[in-house]
Amino acid sequence: MTVPLTPLLWVAALQISTPAPSPSDTYRDEGVRSILASASAARERDMEGILSYEGLARERVYVGLNVARFRRERGLFEGERVARIRWERGGDRYVEWIGVRYQVPIVGNSGGIQEDINEDVADDLLGESGPAALEFDPWDDRMLFGDEWVLHPLSDSAALHYRFASGDTLRLSLPMEDRAITMVEVRVEPRRPDIHLVAGSLWFDQDSGSLVRASYKPARPFDLELIEPEEADDVPGLLKPITAEIAYVTVEYSLHEFRYWLPRRFALEGEASVGNFLRIPLTVEWTVTGYRVNEQESEMPIAGPLPPGWTRAEHREERDGEVRYVTVLLPPADSIVNSPELSGSAVDRAPVAFSDAEIDELRGELEDLLPSQARPGPEWVYGLRRMARYNRVEGVSLGASGTLPLPRRFSVRAQGRVGTADREPRGELSFYRGEVDTGWALTGYRRLDFGSDWAQPLELTRSVANLLGGHDQGAFFDALGAELTRASVGRRSRTTLRFFYEEHRAVSKRTDFYLQRAIGPDDHMPDNIVADQGSVLGGEVELRAHRGVDPADVMLSGRLVLEGGTGDLEYWRWLASGVLSHPLPFRLVAAVEGGLGMAAAATPIQKRFYLGGPETFRGALTGDLTGSAFWFWRAEVANDFAAARVAAFVDLAWVGREERFEAEGLASSVGVGTSLLDGLLRVDLAHVLRGPEGTRLHVYFDGLF
Repeated sequence: MTVPLTPLLWVAALQISTPAPSPSDTYRDEGVRSILASASAARERDMEGILSYEGLARERVYVGLNVARFRRERGLFEGERVARIRWERGGDRYVEWIGVRYQVPIVGNSGGIQEDINEDVADDLLGESGPAALEFDPWDDRMLFGDEWVLHPLSDSAALHYRFASGDTLRLSLPMEDRAITMVEVRVEPRRPDIHLVAGSLWFDQDSGSLVRASYKPARPFDLELIEPEEADDVPGLLKPITAEIAYVTVEYSLHEFRYWLPRRFALEGEASVGNFLRIPLTVEWTVTGYRVNEQESEMPIAGPLPPGWTRAEHREERDGEVRYVTVLLPPADSIVNSPELSGSAVDRAPVAFSDAEIDELRGELEDLLPSQARPGPEWVYGLRRMARYNRVEGVSLGASGTLPLPRRFSVRAQGRVGTADREPRGELSFYRGEVDTGWALTGYRRLDFGSDWAQPLELTRSVANLLGGHDQGAFFDALGAELTRASVGRRSRTTLRFFYEEHRAVSKRTDFYLQRAIGPDDHMPDNIVADQGSVLGGEVELRAHRGVDPADVMLSGRLVLEGGTGDLEYWRWLASGVLSHPLPFRLVAAVEGGLGMAAAATPIQKRFYLGGPETFRGALTGDLTGSAFWFWRAEVANDFAAARVAAFVDLAWVGREERFEAEGLASSVGVGTSLLDGLLRVDLAHVLRGPEGTRLHVYFDGLF
C-alpha cells in the first residue's frame, strides 16, 4: 500500500497561453516583484551542472479513524519505508529498497494478518517506483509534491490569482567558507477561496533565486457538494457533508556543494470528515539524508550480477515526450521487513521530521494568509442530515440549519427545530471566529439540554433506540440563555472552555410511543426528571486526551471536567476518568477504567451525576444510579486479536452524597462481550449482581477494546 505523491503539473484549466497584465495589487512592494523574477529565472538554471545525486530516503504514512466523543483514536494504517535512491542526468532513477513496515493497527497483527501483509511486500515494491522523495527530479517542479490539483504560485498566470508580499529575511554565516547565505520570504495570498489555489510562505536564496523552503495549504477545504454536486446527490444525507482539509504542506531543502538545493524533509497533515461524526486524519512525511552529489561510483548494485536472493525490475516511464527508466533493486523479503534501518517506533500520527513548535508556528502563519471567506457561499443542513431526533419530550423533532461565511474568518449559523409531541420551538444563533467546530463562538439559544456526562441522549443512535425500544433515559430540561465557547483541538487532545448564562425550566414526558410497544407488551416510557428551575451564571472547562493507537501497545485516555455556577441555581461539580489498556502474556490484553466525581450537596437535580449504561455501569440504564458524588471502576480481559475480540468484564459503581463518600450502596455487575475493529463496535451481555436488578444487552460504539 502506498500513497502516490508524484511531482505536480500545473492545473491546465487555470493556465493561459499569453500572460495577461498583472493587476495593480499583485505585488505589495517592489522587492517582492524582484524576488519572484529571480525565482522564475532560477527554475531554468539552478540545476545546471548537477549530473547525479544519491541519498537515503525515509517515508512514513499514517491514516487514523476518529469519531466525535470517542475516548481515543483508532489507527487504520501505518507504514514506513527506507530506500537508497539515485538520480542521473536524463531522468533515469534507481531505487534500492532497504526496509519496509506496514501495519493495520485497528485489525492487529494476530491470526497471521501481519504475515500476510509481509508476504505481499516484495510484489508491491517491485511494481512501483517509490514515494515522492524517490521520484524527485531536480529539473521538475520544486514545491508541489502531489496530484494535479493546484495552480503554482510561480506560473505565468499566477498574478491573476494571487497577491504577493515580502516577508522576513534570514541570514546564515558560513565561517569556514567565508561567505553568508541570505534567505528572503515571499508571502502568497490567494485572491479567492478556491480549492485550486494555495496560501503559502516561500523562502528563496537571495543570490541564486532557488527555492529553499515552501509551506502552504489550499485556500479552502474540499467539499464534495461544492466540487462534485452530482456525486454528492447519491450520498445518504446522514453521511453529509463529506469534506477534507489539508492543514499544511511543507518542504525544506538543504544546500550541497554550496550550489545545489536538494529536498531534505517534507510533511503533510490533513483530515477528511464524513458527516458530523467521522474523522480520518492523514500524515505523510519523508526525509532524505546522506546526499552524494556528482559522484560517478554508486553504493548501489545498479549493474552486473546481483547478490543471492536479490531481484531487479525495470519500469519504463514517458514524460513530456521523453522516455525514462526506473530500476528497482529488491533484497530478500525477510531482510526488508526485519531491517535495522526501520525505526520500530509506536504508531502515531505526529510527524517526527518536524518538531511540534515548528508545526504550530507554521499553522499560525498559514491561517493569516487565507482569504477572508473560507467557503464561497452558505451551507444548509436539514432533515436527516444531523437535524432529526426522537425522545420522550419532543417526540419526532426535525429542524434546519444554515451557515453563512463572513469576512475576516467569521461566520454565522442559525438553526431551529420543533417537536411533534411538545410543539415547542427551539433554536440557536451563533457567531464564530475560525472554524465552526473549533475557535471562539458566541451563541444565543433555547435548547433541550440533558444531565448525563457520558451518554448522549439526543444523538441519532439513541433516537433510533428510543423509537424501537422506548428506553429513553435522558435527564432533560429546557435551557434558555447565551454562551461563549472556545474549543482547541490537537492531535491527541481537545480542550473546551464555556462561559454561560441560562434559565432552566422543567419539561415533562409528552409521548409514550415506541415500536416495540405497538407490537408487544403495553408499557410506558419512563418519566422525565423534574428539573430545578431558576437562573445560573457559570463556567465549564473540559479536557480530553489520549496516547497511543496501537492495540498491541500501551494505550491511555482521560477526561477532566470542572463546572460551577451562581445565581438561583448555585452549584459546583467536577469529575475525572481514565482508561489504561495493556498487553498481557499468553496473547491476552487487559483494560481498566476508573472514574470519580463530586458535586455540592445542593446541586440542582439536572446537574447531578447519572451513571448506568455501557459508558459507566453495564447491566443498568443511564440514570439508574444518581447522586451528587460517584465513583466507578471497570476491568476487562480479552484475547489480543484486535479485529475480533471476546472479553470478560466486571463493573463496580457507587453513587450518593459527597458528605457520605463510602462503600454503602455499592453496585456490581459481570458479563461477557465481543468487539470488532479494536472496540469500534461493541456488544456486551451484563448481569447485575448487586444494585438495580437486570440482565441487559448493550450494543454501542467505542468499547474499552
